[in-house]
Amino acid sequence: MLKNIIFSEIEKEINLEQKIRELNESLKINPEDTKALKELGIIYYNLKKDETAIEIYERLITLEPKNPKVRAFLGYMYYENDNLEGAIVNLNISLDISPASPFVYFVLGKAYSRAGKIKEAVDAYDFAIFMDFDIYSAHLDFARKYEAMGIYRKSLKEYRSAYDIDPRDENILNKIKEIEQKLKNL
Repeated sequence: MLKNIIFSEIEKEINLEQKIRELNESLKINPEDTKALKELGIIYYNLKKDETAIEIYERLITLEPKNPKVRAFLGYMYYENDNLEGAIVNLNISLDISPASPFVYFVLGKAYSRAGKIKEAVDAYDFAIFMDFDIYSAHLDFARKYEAMGIYRKSLKEYRSAYDIDPRDENILNKIKEIEQKLKNL
């Protein structure tokens, strides 16, 4: 599931350089080892080496063009790197293959919204909500993920989105103020 990939954490005790070497050695023997490619792509994503992660997932698309998880994650990485056209295309292909994916509809809604396609964004969000997706919690998940990664502007935007949905939670308002202060101090 896309949500699991996005919010996964790399185990701290793993020697990442060693793991990358091992995966690359495995890929020399079998360049089409999709399991190794996926693991390598996720490691690079978590290391914030998005261009390398995207290259790996583009390669995976050629090996598994009908894999909705690969398409969705590539779409998400495009979204994160402001390639909104690539995001929208890949997220829609993922949904064509596996339409019962509310989190993918949510990310698609975010991509459409950022691209200024408001009607399409609302439609995607409506599908996510119809499938009983909790958009409020999704915004909080993204806010926490960005904050942990030190990406405070995106974190602030996500906290504000959650607060706009439900302004009763004082903890979120305090978190917004805390992030704003961090940004002022940068």
